[in-house]
Amino acid sequence: MKIIAQPTVFDYTEIEILGDLERCKLLIENVPDEKIVNKLKEIRGKGRNDYPIEAVWNSFLIMPLVECAKVEQLRRELSRNSDLRKLCGFNDMDYYFGKCKLVPPPKAFTNMLNNLKKIEPMLKEAFYELREFMYENLQDFGKDTGEDGKIFLSQAKGINNDGDKEDGRCDMDADYTIKEHYYKDPKDGTTKVKKTTFFGYRYHLLADVNHELPIEYTVTPASKGEREQLKKHINMLPADKKEKIETLSADKGYDSEDIITFLKDNEIKPIIDIRNQWKDETTRQYKDTNIVYTFDGKVYYVESNGEYIPMKYLGYDKTKDKLRYCYNGNVYSIELSTNPRVFTPIARDSKKWKRLYNKRTALERINGRFDRDFNLENNKVRGLSKATVMIDIMMIGMMAMAKGHIVNKHPENIRKLKTI
Repeated sequence: MKIIAQPTVFDYTEIEILGDLERCKLLIENVPDEKIVNKLKEIRGKGRNDYPIEAVWNSFLIMPLVECAKVEQLRRELSRNSDLRKLCGFNDMDYYFGKCKLVPPPKAFTNMLNNLKKIEPMLKEAFYELREFMYENLQDFGKDTGEDGKIFLSQAKGINNDGDKEDGRCDMDADYTIKEHYYKDPKDGTTKVKKTTFFGYRYHLLADVNHELPIEYTVTPASKGEREQLKKHINMLPADKKEKIETLSADKGYDSEDIITFLKDNEIKPIIDIRNQWKDETTRQYKDTNIVYTFDGKVYYVESNGEYIPMKYLGYDKTKDKLRYCYNGNVYSIELSTNPRVFTPIARDSKKWKRLYNKRTALERINGRFDRDFNLENNKVRGLSKATVMIDIMMIGMMAMAKGHIVNKHPENIRKLKTI
């Protein structure tokens, strides 16, 4: 008697595979890559054409999405999944007729990567084309923004002073950085700091915090200052895109009078957490008045008996560059120039400031998607050029999938990378 195997009701393997294929298809179909493919063909010239340029390029595009950190993992995934090969554009019939191997050899992917390094600006142009689509199709895209950075590791363990950039076994571009994590000791309640050293790179990201999509980014060695990259991102934007920005939120690592002044000069309202740099003071007096304020922008009126009464915030006077407060029926003004870090166009002690700052968590969710859904946490690279190409492909992938959801009339799914 012939036994016919029946699929179990609880086996989701086929559904998961289908989901991967659907996500990969959504990504491939929505990347504006015609110029990239044509340029890659031009570089190849009359060289061997065993594997189509489009197919190898598509393989690179889906590599983060199918959680492959290395080329060998990608080749193994392609070799076992005929539907994935077909989706990328490989022709299995060439293999069956003995024209080529089932999947390209490692050398083919190495050549593709080296060529992508040469034309990296074209990858950024593809990202910009996708960004323009978001400005045209998402309401208020680019209005409320946030800035953050994300460290990812180098394949190398540390600096090799005897190496050179032509030696693929070492990394002459990455460097060290120290990340500090503050916590309270459960024993005595004191604040302590844990320092962790990383060797690698960092991508710096300016993103829309309402739609949770990237607007601008750069890739640098890990120690590169985040504040300077924030300025660079704003300056990189076309004038019409810069004018759309109303607020920019960031954590206290970006807190400085220089950054706040820079944003105000560009007519962007800073929503940046503040560090306590007052050593022995809890409050300071505002000029020769009964008004005092704390390092984080809380404003009080001091009664004759020494009682501190919180003042009611009335709003920002743009023409005079002052914050307006009310107490006991009287209106008082505080000049922002008194302390630009403490007093910002949106008062730190207002509900609006807290609401806008809470949107900054969008950056953490974006970073989490790159870590988990695009497998960044398992990717380790050598060389800044390779690191830049890898981040380019991930940024393009996130934007292309968001575009696909919009084109398919499902804008509510633009944040979804793991489900369709």
